[in-house]
Amino acid sequence: MSRFGVLERHTILRSAGVEEFCAGVSAFLTPHRLVPADRGDVRSDLAAVSLGPVTLVYGSSTGGALGAELTEQVSYYDVNLALAGRNLLSAGDADVLVAERTAGIISPRMLAKMRLSDGYRQLHVRIERHALERHLEELLERTVPGPIGFRPAMDLTVPAAASWARAVRLLVRDLEGSGGLAMMGEHSPWARFLMTGLLLAQPHDYSEQLAARRIGPSRPGPLKRAIDLIEASPEKEHTVERLAAKTGVSQRSLQRYFKEHTGVSPREFLLRTRLERAHRDLQAARPGGATVADIALRWGFTHVPRFAGSYREHYGVPPSETLRS
Repeated sequence: MSRFGVLERHTILRSAGVEEFCAGVSAFLTPHRLVPADRGDVRSDLAAVSLGPVTLVYGSSTGGALGAELTEQVSYYDVNLALAGRNLLSAGDADVLVAERTAGIISPRMLAKMRLSDGYRQLHVRIERHALERHLEELLERTVPGPIGFRPAMDLTVPAAASWARAVRLLVRDLEGSGGLAMMGEHSPWARFLMTGLLLAQPHDYSEQLAARRIGPSRPGPLKRAIDLIEASPEKEHTVERLAAKTGVSQRSLQRYFKEHTGVSPREFLLRTRLERAHRDLQAARPGGATVADIALRWGFTHVPRFAGSYREHYGVPPSETLRS
């Protein structure tokens, strides 16, 4: 790829000074400070494009090394890929030399520092926290209560990680053309593909559960029946007592099945299912149609402010924002 061949159609800045480049990058990534390590005239280029929950941010700098320090904690997942040069990334307690064979991953709640070599060209793959965590929940069929802690160093010589990095480069080429899958708007498969690939390719604190899910034992019959009842009509009040009676097991056994196979209690599973249905309806609502309260009540939420709080905690935005968008 030539200097201007990376997301060229989505270029924002060319030959910008350090301050302009810093402000441009901060619009897409966490605010930070940039300090030239040399007295040379550092010039930088910037390009960015969003595909729903995934954003690609390309940056390059020439004329001297740069030091970068994040001034706020990261609120998303950020995979740093080096296209040329090197970046010494300090994230959390780890130091990663981001180069041709190694990518660096910053996870939410981390502060990070970087030292970019002269001529460094980088591609950030930003993935929104709540989108990736909800996607992992789909794969696990259980709740993910906190940020996913990825191993900060991504070894690109490992086949799965190498395949993921090649997919990112293929996406970049797709974005440079017209009529590709990247141009399919909300129907584009790229975001889900990259999220699934990253979760499978890079070790994290749910990797063992994900592997067990792929090859794990089937669910007990009573649990399957209880889940079917909830998913068929989540707006109803499915108490543990009623579910246990309908599935033919004790309440304690049913509680244990839910914990062992979904990671949550029956009540929490019901809440998650209701939130998913409400989320789907909020996304599909037409202007002037159903309100947040209408949709909340439709799925069994009788206290709208409490629904709004649970929704924001789960999806990262208030339900009114999903409805507007």
